[in-house]
Amino acid sequence: MPDIPNNLNFDQQMLNPNNMGVSKIIAPYRGSSIKEQVHKSLEKNDAEYYKFIVKNYGSYENFLSEKHINEEASVFDPDSDYIIDTTIITKDSELKTDHVSSDELLTEMLSGVCSVFFIKRTNGASRKLTCTLQSKYIPSTQKGVRQNFFSPMAGDRIGVWDLNEQAWKSFYMSTVIKFVRDDTTDLE
Repeated sequence: MPDIPNNLNFDQQMLNPNNMGVSKIIAPYRGSSIKEQVHKSLEKNDAEYYKFIVKNYGSYENFLSEKHINEEASVFDPDSDYIIDTTIITKDSELKTDHVSSDELLTEMLSGVCSVFFIKRTNGASRKLTCTLQSKYIPSTQKGVRQNFFSPMAGDRIGVWDLNEQAWKSFYMSTVIKFVRDDTTDLE
């Protein structure tokens, strides 16, 4: 996938055709085997997150069921979903949806590096945040703080590690326009 110049403004980045891997198979996000694999990987490989889920839901299966995660139905639920252009890019495919819940978004944050395009509440400015909750990208001095962001805060505010500023940041789900997790690129 071609690099997108950093000097493009928010609108140019959002509309840039190079922002999408057009040569990949495009599949629905809901009920995909890739999404299911992400949850199995988190359950198996992220002990801190797994302990959080078991403490709050009794088991990982209860969490998936209660939050309606991994359900195939792609029906918008106004109680939990937000209208957000969501793309998950893997080596072989792109998963797409036009709505996502805060819990699904957190799962993607725990699984890799993400780009979140949103409007700041304070001044209405647009922003692109390159962030994650994946442990390997968070400095050891900050790993104890990470567990505070395993679930949404009040107002469906999501806390994340900003990879560019190397600091904790947050955004509200209601202000997000576009969300991308791209597994085909890696940080150096």
